[in-house]
Amino acid sequence: MGAAARLWAAPLSATEDVAQFWSFAQLFKEHGLDFYRYSSGTEPINPMVGWGFVYPPVWLLILGLALAVVPAALAGANFVDTAWRLAMKTPIITADIVIGIVLFMAVPGSRWRKLIFASLWLLNPAAWYESAVFGQFDAIAAAFLLGALILFERGHDRWAFGVAALAVLTKQHTLLPVLFMTAAVIRTMPWRRMAGNLVIFGSVIAIISLPFMITGAATEYVRAVLLPGQYPTYQYPILYSFSGSGALVTYLHDTFGWDNAGWLQINTPLLAATVAGGLAITWFKKITPLRAMLVGILLFIAIFYRINYQYLIIFIPLAILAASRTKYLSERVISLGLALVPAIWLWLFKVSFWFNLMSPVFPNVEPLFERIGWNHIGLPDHYYVILALSIMLLALAYVIYTFTRWRLPSESTSNIE
Repeated sequence: MGAAARLWAAPLSATEDVAQFWSFAQLFKEHGLDFYRYSSGTEPINPMVGWGFVYPPVWLLILGLALAVVPAALAGANFVDTAWRLAMKTPIITADIVIGIVLFMAVPGSRWRKLIFASLWLLNPAAWYESAVFGQFDAIAAAFLLGALILFERGHDRWAFGVAALAVLTKQHTLLPVLFMTAAVIRTMPWRRMAGNLVIFGSVIAIISLPFMITGAATEYVRAVLLPGQYPTYQYPILYSFSGSGALVTYLHDTFGWDNAGWLQINTPLLAATVAGGLAITWFKKITPLRAMLVGILLFIAIFYRINYQYLIIFIPLAILAASRTKYLSERVISLGLALVPAIWLWLFKVSFWFNLMSPVFPNVEPLFERIGWNHIGLPDHYYVILALSIMLLALAYVIYTFTRWRLPSESTSNIE
């Protein structure tokens, strides 16, 4: 059912991102490994001027494969061929299905229990929206991250660090959960073994990154991958802001006229400090790898000034797995909240908007979304601020409880099939 719902929506919906990704695929086809010289979003072929490619190369390679499948597909500022919509979104949908299968395998207990928890992902409205409608690829990074965790739990630590590198090469902020996983296991792993794993991790990064840098585009590559896409400032529009601090500061500025954007400049050093402290606590208390990974990504979600909806996809599979394994009721409640609360946003948004933005349009879907309740637009900003703050508080609660209350290990993973 989850796959069918995704495959139904994929060719019918398109966003500016889908059109822009087509232009990046074309630039990659034309310029090859020199792509990052032309990645700033200012080329004539880019329909969304200034919207640059700020990602590592894995997604670019996938875009290149998608274009090879449908080489005649076209896109522009107002239209996207249905062939490109489906070709580009299919790898993301595949990652969704893989995550569901891995969750089914990794959740302890009966098959019905496995099916219930896997369904929390496969039937999750937020996951469906990002892969099948919006066309953002965070599910691919989430699949690599979850795969790295399961490989490590099954004793395949060499493979785990290699797959973790692929996660980072897909979405760079997955480096945080990888760092926390490393901190969780470094005390119990022989140092030679850990050194070998880190060499594997670094080698995978280098093998995929260096070809794009030795062409002379090293500066552009580093700028695209490592530098923030936006200076700390007010987050507009608020309905797309999922940073609790970013949404709140922007709302207070709009409501009371406060000149408070400077507060957002604190977020980055605060995040760096909390990550450093969190890594030390994770190492000292021997936090389990699953909880450590969640802490890493949740610190980013809770503190960073700019959080897009797709960033939330990274932690949802981990939260579902944590909820299925924990012996603590409080951890199950918070984890399920993290997995499900982001989906509330679809009841605060007009989902059919993306089915009617780019030609060809499909207005006949509107009655369906009207019945579901996914047809709201123009709601007061405080609805979105409350949702962003709720996600932030859930994330902080999980981090604090992990470090202070949840001492027992998660349920055994020996029944992974």
